[in-house]
Amino acid sequence: MAVEQLVDYLSLSYAFKRVIRSWRLFVALLFGVVLASTFFAGINIGADTAAKQALDQQLSYVPVDIVVWSGWGPVFQQTATSISIWSSANATEVADIISGSGIEGIASTEVISRGDWMVQVDNGIITPFFEVVGISDDSRVYDGLTVTDGSSSLGANETYVWADSPSASDLKIGDVLSANFSVWLGDEMKIPPQETWITLNLTVAGFVELDNKASLIALGHYYYYTDTLVPMVVTSQENVYKENLLIADWNETFAKLLDVVYDMSPQYTPIETQILVFLDRASLIGPWDIPTSIDKVRAITSQINNKVLGWGAHAENYLEDVLNNYQFVSQDMRFQFLVTALPVFFMAWYMGTTVSDVSLNLRRREIGLLLTKGFSRGQLLRMFLSEASLIGLIGGLIGIGLSLLLSPFFVTAAGGRWFSGAPVIGTDTAILVVIFSVAITFLSMFRPARRASQLQAVDALREYRYVEETKPYKKRWPWVALFFGTYKITMWLFGINLATLMMRPPPTTNILLMILLGIWIFLDVYVLNYIGPILFFWGLAKILIHGSLKFQELTTKATRFLGDLGSLATKNVQRNPARVASTAFLIALIIAYSFQVTGIYASERDYTIRQIQYNIGADVSVQLTTLINASYAMSEIESLPGVYSTVLEYSFSGSSAFQRMIIRAADPERWLETAYYESELFTGNDVKTAFHQMATDNNTIILERKTATQLKLGLGDTIALTFGSEVHALNIVGFFGSELPQDQSYRIDWISYVPEGFYTVVEEEVSATARILVKLASGADGKAVVDQIRGLEAENISTVNSVLEELEEWQSNVLLSGSLNVQLLGVAFAVLVASIGTALVTSVSLRERSREMSIMSARGLSFKQLVTILLAENLAVVVFAVMLGAAVGLIIVRGNVVAANTNPLSYSILARHMVFPMDTLLTLFACFVLVFASAIIPVIVMSRRYVSRLERIVR
Repeated sequence: MAVEQLVDYLSLSYAFKRVIRSWRLFVALLFGVVLASTFFAGINIGADTAAKQALDQQLSYVPVDIVVWSGWGPVFQQTATSISIWSSANATEVADIISGSGIEGIASTEVISRGDWMVQVDNGIITPFFEVVGISDDSRVYDGLTVTDGSSSLGANETYVWADSPSASDLKIGDVLSANFSVWLGDEMKIPPQETWITLNLTVAGFVELDNKASLIALGHYYYYTDTLVPMVVTSQENVYKENLLIADWNETFAKLLDVVYDMSPQYTPIETQILVFLDRASLIGPWDIPTSIDKVRAITSQINNKVLGWGAHAENYLEDVLNNYQFVSQDMRFQFLVTALPVFFMAWYMGTTVSDVSLNLRRREIGLLLTKGFSRGQLLRMFLSEASLIGLIGGLIGIGLSLLLSPFFVTAAGGRWFSGAPVIGTDTAILVVIFSVAITFLSMFRPARRASQLQAVDALREYRYVEETKPYKKRWPWVALFFGTYKITMWLFGINLATLMMRPPPTTNILLMILLGIWIFLDVYVLNYIGPILFFWGLAKILIHGSLKFQELTTKATRFLGDLGSLATKNVQRNPARVASTAFLIALIIAYSFQVTGIYASERDYTIRQIQYNIGADVSVQLTTLINASYAMSEIESLPGVYSTVLEYSFSGSSAFQRMIIRAADPERWLETAYYESELFTGNDVKTAFHQMATDNNTIILERKTATQLKLGLGDTIALTFGSEVHALNIVGFFGSELPQDQSYRIDWISYVPEGFYTVVEEEVSATARILVKLASGADGKAVVDQIRGLEAENISTVNSVLEELEEWQSNVLLSGSLNVQLLGVAFAVLVASIGTALVTSVSLRERSREMSIMSARGLSFKQLVTILLAENLAVVVFAVMLGAAVGLIIVRGNVVAANTNPLSYSILARHMVFPMDTLLTLFACFVLVFASAIIPVIVMSRRYVSRLERIVR
């Protein structure tokens, strides 16, 4: 037993020494492991950093952590007056109780009161509703408040006007604003109850600007965050609700008002008073342990509730939903990234297996010597696996280091933003990277090592017997793989999407057939969608290259122009069909994957850009609050520098014999010049012909397709539409919309178009909204134009939407763009893995044939002839694999585009297109260059080395 342990120890020591001494062989395996572990670590770092930034961004949208609301729950029995309506002393006392309770994690508290009241200016010009808020001297609203005009402080019964209030332009400093509100007294069951009116006169002391956080606190919008937890593009005040807002001092103004109402002992109060609680987020919230963070915030909320429940108050936690959402999104994001990275991991494993086969074959003589010296087969296997573990450990550590260097690429690809600070990497990520690296190396080495360890000592000492020949070749599984792979490729080719069947009633009531149909759909949608190409390439390579002479016959025909050199190259291909099949499989798969990812990315990007342009309607869209002075607002916008053209577009509704319809009206000629449209959506007449006809006849319409289909109307027919009490007959000059299944057409907002002249006829009968569509001049600064539009003093401008800003927001959306960007990064790593693997397999294979190449050189083959033979061997495989991979990749892209267009859950009036813009073509070209370089460069280098060595021997 002691002898066996000694031998085991010596075998392990020998393994480590072997790794150091034969580093050229092991570096081949190490390359793939390093690239895979770098990518694995990088996407985790990118996901961690992007998620951490998303959490910080999202928390910045939650201005208040906990809000204590008055008027909730039971009150103390001994209180003479119900304290669910607070006096100023009650509010101050509750705030002091919370802040002085010793609850760990509370940073500060403040009292805030507000009311939504009708306010009348002293000259009687306007009586709008204003949100009137009272803030204390230490309020965090002051952190984001800037006085633009007027007094720097507030006195009793004085107010600031928010400059972004819609009615701010009607006010000036010194105006006296009368806020009128009523208080209901007496028994609430008494009808009618006694109503008492209170008037609060406020003098305008100045105008202020508020940043986003201050605006949210002042308006009481404590819960403002997006569903996808993405770093949003915040522009001006576009993401804040714009309301009329007055700001008064709580101590000087609202405290007295609270006491007046409190003394009346009403059943309800028109003044809403809250205690805002701010937590020490840095100490409570950890991005790597969200469940614990949630528990801490919940505990603080419960402790506050225990303190304030007797005061008729209730504490509400505004952080928990954000943290729960973050936890879900971060896990989902990491899962998506890992799914997109699976091809890279598969490439690394397959390349490692192939390289291990070749490397162990070069060590046949060494294996035979070890067997003759007493090493058992188990000890040989453990030695090989120890080498793999050591390589995996080294590769994991190198991968972590490289991922830190490349972290800017991973972070930006994952959807985050790179700053000069250190990248975010958790301890769990580093441990997972090392485990992953060791595991993938172990799996790559296991089967080749097991085969090598089973060699007989006599066979191992033979020089030209390959390890892979020890296992007989079986055709059953390759044919099964080829069948399923070909089936899926055919489904993609003909654009058949079985996912649509899952959303519709079953075509049969037979239980057995339904079960079989369900299994078939599940296999197609959830299995073959991912592994179909792998099965196809593997089966085809095994059957066509490994299991028959068909590929060799094709190679012979292709290399006929080389004469005897071509015949010799073909014979060399026949000598090792398994290795040739592996190389062909690897290259075909990576080329198909490159086409698939870049094609789907380009199609999704194109669809997103078109969807944004269609929804906005032009480069910029300006929504109007009222139709009064709409033409004046349009002329003001059109006069801005950088604006090419504008058009005023009205939206209203009318009724047909089938359904109520959404109708848009605009000047036809200006609309064509300004608006974004897709010609494929307009049928009957082309879009320009249809709009030109509308320009000459006001009683015309481009009718939406659903109504036209239901009423069986054709081009030139007349449709009767009802507007108010009037019926109008309009001549159909075209149709708008796409072909959709009838059971899914309800998902689309169908739109018809009429000329502006027709709108002037029915404007008294309809309630219309309007927007101004803006087309920018070529080379114009879109952001500058949008800022100028927002800066106009037009009262009827509500919101301004820009294609440029929407695209920036989409690009920063982790869930929308992050996985696609990681896929593109994955293509780069997968191509590198495959190229390096091909180069290393070629190099190691040429080392096996060093004696053969030396003999050919000695018999008179020149360097050029030697290179020609070797290139003919390799390039025949590479060209075949590249052509096959490109064809299958194009079919996969087409199939995915068709599947997305027919998905019942994502029907859209716009269809996705299969596009390959210049940047994706350059990416694919780079893939081709790397793949061919991996086959050519090793041949030239190794041939030059052998020829030079022979020349030195001769000399």
